[in-house]
Amino acid sequence: MKKFTARLLTLMMVVVLALTGCGQNSQNTSKNSTQPEAGKTKQAAAVYPMTIKDDAGRTVKLDKKPKKIIALGTFLNALYDVGGESAARCDVSDESTLPKGTKDLPTIGKVYNIDMEKLVSLQPDLVISEVGIHDKYTSMLETNDIPVVSLNMKTYDDVAKNYELIGKICGDSGKADKLISDMKQNVGEVVSKLPEKNKKVVILYVTSHDVSVKLEDSIAGNVADILKIENIASGIKPEKMGTENAPFSMEKIVESDPDVILVTTMVKSKDDAEGRIKKDLESNPAWSGLRAVKEGKIVYLPQNLFLSNPGARFDEAVEYMAKAVYPEVYGDTDD
Repeated sequence: MKKFTARLLTLMMVVVLALTGCGQNSQNTSKNSTQPEAGKTKQAAAVYPMTIKDDAGRTVKLDKKPKKIIALGTFLNALYDVGGESAARCDVSDESTLPKGTKDLPTIGKVYNIDMEKLVSLQPDLVISEVGIHDKYTSMLETNDIPVVSLNMKTYDDVAKNYELIGKICGDSGKADKLISDMKQNVGEVVSKLPEKNKKVVILYVTSHDVSVKLEDSIAGNVADILKIENIASGIKPEKMGTENAPFSMEKIVESDPDVILVTTMVKSKDDAEGRIKKDLESNPAWSGLRAVKEGKIVYLPQNLFLSNPGARFDEAVEYMAKAVYPEVYGDTDD
């Protein structure tokens, strides 16, 4: 009897350890991460060692399933969406955007300024970083024998591909597969109702310093592309290599005279964004002559869907823009 009890305790300890890091996260209850009933989700166990070709073009080999992951930036939400857990998080200005259960995690600096000494001291088995934002940290992590998988998270295709990958890393792709399937179904339903005649938009990007336009590889630009909306800035050369913004040109906007003006912002409030537009644009007579301005068709896109990638909520971003541009088909954005 004593031997049986000892074996049972050993088995229980193994199960607990296996759930650490990529364990099932029962606290995460966001809209698109609903826990399926037991037995309802197809589960595909990951095979280790696993070789990954990441979005930075690097080949990363994981010998075994990581027990201690640190997900940077938007990948924190992605990791929890698929049932994983992170050993730390970045500082954020709005903690309401954090996955449930992560508020009290150790913090490792801001998403654009990681505290590398603190991150390395936590000795994670894997860091999931974002291409273009965290590239400068890769060599230091590798020097400390910490594997890094660097991924993109801008477009709809990025979300589908990398949610699937993160699910596999965590050893169970079933939840990721369900999220992706639901997202694709919802996007398909929105796209199926698109009118035959496409509309034109300009997507302004407002910061505390200036106004620029969003290109096709931005979140908002990608959503416009999905909805077959003509983004008048598509094809314009970006400000610098790897960026998704281009200099603002009133002449180009006047020439195209878009049906709707969409606004993405990096300022604290809609009032601040309106103040910047008023300062930079409203004094120009050409601005007040635009059809969209005359008809009051200026729509401010919510930051939680368009400033950082919404992940499994990408379908919500698609629906929001559809309502902003085609309210006669989809209803108002407040509906």
